[in-house]
Amino acid sequence: MYEILTIPSPLVPVSPASPREPTVTCRSNTYPKGFYCSWHLQHPTSIPTDFDVTVLHNQKSLEVTRDVVHKNRCHVQFPEVFSSYPYRVNVTAVNALGKASTAITFEEFNIVKPDPPERVVATPSNVRRLEVTWNSPSTWPDVEIFPLKYFLRYRPLIRDQWQHVELSDSTAHTITDAYAGKEYIIQVATKDMEIGTWSDWSVAVYATPWMDEPKQIPSTTEQELLLETTPSPPPPSAEPHRAGVPVGRASSSLHLLSPLLWSSCLLQGALTLALM
Repeated sequence: MYEILTIPSPLVPVSPASPREPTVTCRSNTYPKGFYCSWHLQHPTSIPTDFDVTVLHNQKSLEVTRDVVHKNRCHVQFPEVFSSYPYRVNVTAVNALGKASTAITFEEFNIVKPDPPERVVATPSNVRRLEVTWNSPSTWPDVEIFPLKYFLRYRPLIRDQWQHVELSDSTAHTITDAYAGKEYIIQVATKDMEIGTWSDWSVAVYATPWMDEPKQIPSTTEQELLLETTPSPPPPSAEPHRAGVPVGRASSSLHLLSPLLWSSCLLQGALTLALM
């Protein structure tokens, strides 16, 4: 029996190359404070490559701050709000073998995209009800001045079709048409009331409506209170006896003896008259 040996092919070294045009995207998730731009190379160069970034607005160069965490990201403050002048961002990749640039142009309302809503919670409250609450994204600077609207989607896990509800300036909604006992998946997105695009969907949460209404069981305190407040029936009382009035068999005996006593009195009176 022979064993077949597989000999790995030698790794082919990647030759250093000059950079190609980087891919550039810009977005404002902190409107109206500012926006950020990100870039990356679709083809590696195999040698160190730097990036130069310039931002122009109304023929003026704006200050660019490089991100301390993401090396291929920068931040720019809006010089004014509701500007009609477009922004132009140019990113140039440079290394020892050459350079390549990409420029994009946009208006501020086209790049406004909030982060997803946070702390989404779904709680069953009835056989067919789910109470859903959430918070606006913490990166959005001022919800009072620049309010957000929300888009909620939900479906039971047994189905693929989503149901949608759009809400204006509200961070709570009651789902009233859920299937009892079926687990649901729920997500929320948000958007500025007037400009920009919808955020990505929030982290999915799951909840299951009740199968039956819960029975009301009185607590121990309620039972004790019920016993204390229920009046006891009065004890049976004996009929009071009147003084000097015979009752029972004594009354009947006195009634039978009264004619004899009367006859004795008459006889005694007659004898007294005869002796006189």
